[in-house]
Amino acid sequence: MRASLLTPAFPGRRPTPVFQGAKRDSDSWREAPPSPVSPSEATPVSSPQAKPNDVTLGMHSNMRSIPSVLLRYSAILVGSAAFAGFAQASRHSDDTFQLVPKGANENKFGYFPVPLQVSRGTFERPDGIVKEPIYKSAPKYGVIHLGDGPKSDYIFALDEPAMGDWKIYIDKNQNGDLTSGGDGSWPKKTEQRGRTMYGVLEVELRASYGTKTHETSSAKYTIGIYRFSTIATPFMYRESARVGIVKIDGKPHKAVLVENDGDAVFNKAVTSAEEAKKTRPLWLKVDTNDDGKYASGIIDVRAPFKIGDNTYEVKVSDDGSKVDFRPTKKVALELTPKQRAAPELLKSGIAAPNFTAEKWGGGNLSLADYKGKVVVLDFWATWCGPCQMSMPHVEAVNKLVKGQEVAVLGVCVWDDKDAYTKWMPENQSKYTFQFAFDPAGKATDASIAAKLFKVSGIPTTYVIDKNGNVADAIVGYEAGDKRLEAALKKLGVTVDKP
Repeated sequence: MRASLLTPAFPGRRPTPVFQGAKRDSDSWREAPPSPVSPSEATPVSSPQAKPNDVTLGMHSNMRSIPSVLLRYSAILVGSAAFAGFAQASRHSDDTFQLVPKGANENKFGYFPVPLQVSRGTFERPDGIVKEPIYKSAPKYGVIHLGDGPKSDYIFALDEPAMGDWKIYIDKNQNGDLTSGGDGSWPKKTEQRGRTMYGVLEVELRASYGTKTHETSSAKYTIGIYRFSTIATPFMYRESARVGIVKIDGKPHKAVLVENDGDAVFNKAVTSAEEAKKTRPLWLKVDTNDDGKYASGIIDVRAPFKIGDNTYEVKVSDDGSKVDFRPTKKVALELTPKQRAAPELLKSGIAAPNFTAEKWGGGNLSLADYKGKVVVLDFWATWCGPCQMSMPHVEAVNKLVKGQEVAVLGVCVWDDKDAYTKWMPENQSKYTFQFAFDPAGKATDASIAAKLFKVSGIPTTYVIDKNGNVADAIVGYEAGDKRLEAALKKLGVTVDKP
């Protein structure tokens, strides 16, 4: 089975960046950014604890201790086996890493939401502002810091009237003019579970490096900003990454480096686990097999780390342009949390367990009701971004199999009943397959998906044959995905467009 973006349901597991689920706070990791992104090892998926949809992300999974929001993404298992490709490294690398504006997204990293502190009134108006828009409310001011040089601060103002749309003004040119960056409108406004979300606003700003008085380098750095009406501060996350080459045993491999504090500073070296708590991880992925899959997994390189029996360290310049990867005799610090393996999905040939769910439109439905038909059983949730991405595809397949003894069921799991009953009338007109709600609601462990079908991230889709046996299981979804069609063809179902 190929991994895809998904949101995990089991705490302690770190999913591959997709739409994620984790505790919704500033110290939570989201597997995917507010806009859908598929992870390198996985296709977008989500998990109950991690509701990346809060900030629309690529996959959902549960993650603690690492900024979660969404992070909650498809599972990335980081352990000694993941580093096997490094075991023979003997030479160090010192190569220039280029800044890629949306490299973190493109390389399927998750993200840590970083709160942007704001003032509480005009009396806290920052120095340096020379021109402002006409506000509809008392503005709140804040500063975005990118880099450690003399030009690393960007002032912004929030205009958030009690009635009317909210706005954000950013002094992008650092000339004191808050009107020069546009009309302040957020690109998107979404109603989510009783609250309003603004954004994500993608902004490319110039990060400055050096000292307070002397700039040694600069780079264009892209960040995403979003705002919830029920939370006091807006949040941001980094979208950029540094991409370059590291040499292992004399052989060059592509590598991607990202920081997670959202300050564009990459030199985050620490000497103790206690010190490491003061900053978020500095992640490095290396394409050790040179196949674009980054077999190294994600490594936190703020301190020396073990690869097999050997210890290595990475020294990074403040701007991240220079990365020195080399063996070391220093004591390794295990900063990369080891992940708990996800339970295996039901194997092909096993009898699919029967269940009863609340049928949309009234009454109940059971899997046993569909014996004699091929069943497409899709597990989803209203808060799961990857699930929403996959639904039009499920609908397209449903139309193609019409009249062929195939039933398509969309079972909502790990969710609030109120959210489900609100979502259905708003979206039902777009879909013709049968929906149902798991009576376990948000109780993940007791859910149909987790308890009976061993699902740890959604969307997960089972294909069940006419005898009621599992034929295939599909985890996550990404654009152009044809795994569902392939599984149905094996059962003799025609899915080709007329």
